[in-house]
Amino acid sequence: MRYILIILLLSTFGLNAQKRFINSLHFNVFGNQIDGDGHGGYNHVGLQGGLGTLVKFNNSKNAVGFEINYAQKGARKWARPAENDFSSMVIKLNYVEVPLFFVFDSWGIPFEVGPVFSYLIDAPPPKYNDFAPPVHNQEFREFELGGMFGLNYKISQKLYFKFRITNSLTPIYKADPIVIPGWLAGGWHRGAGINITYFFNNPNFKKEDLDPVIQE
Repeated sequence: MRYILIILLLSTFGLNAQKRFINSLHFNVFGNQIDGDGHGGYNHVGLQGGLGTLVKFNNSKNAVGFEINYAQKGARKWARPAENDFSSMVIKLNYVEVPLFFVFDSWGIPFEVGPVFSYLIDAPPPKYNDFAPPVHNQEFREFELGGMFGLNYKISQKLYFKFRITNSLTPIYKADPIVIPGWLAGGWHRGAGINITYFFNNPNFKKEDLDPVIQE
């Protein structure tokens, strides 16, 4: 897995010489939760970052995007002594994520939507009331399929601010339920956050950014 990621990263930079391929660096701050853990709220703040490439369509503002990210996910519940609630919980999970998405301009806003493929690289024992239990009875799945939706705001020709939401489509826990299929049980990641992306070339998402057509 490590060697595959290195090859993909090197190939991403090598494509920068081609005009249709636009490489980028990005950094995200996400609020996360696990749907099904009994606690609501996007209370676990996770950092994400990585490299990306856009493949532009000929004579079009649309594109297909591809990224390789390190992503922190999980869930958290804070103790609230003022409300006589002294229980706390934190689950920290670290993934390598590969979003693959379509970018299209609508109402003057570049939107992006597509699947996200995730591989779990680290899962420290969850902590309850600041202690990790000696035995944890929930095993996490290595692979996860999710979906991503985002919108882009242009700061400059090469710098963009993005808002993104992500949701698991497959459960993150291994489960063996009696009534429903296993792929329908086990909790799901939910995330919402902001993204700063720097493109090495102008991505030309909007109509007014496109180069003028030269008439011969």
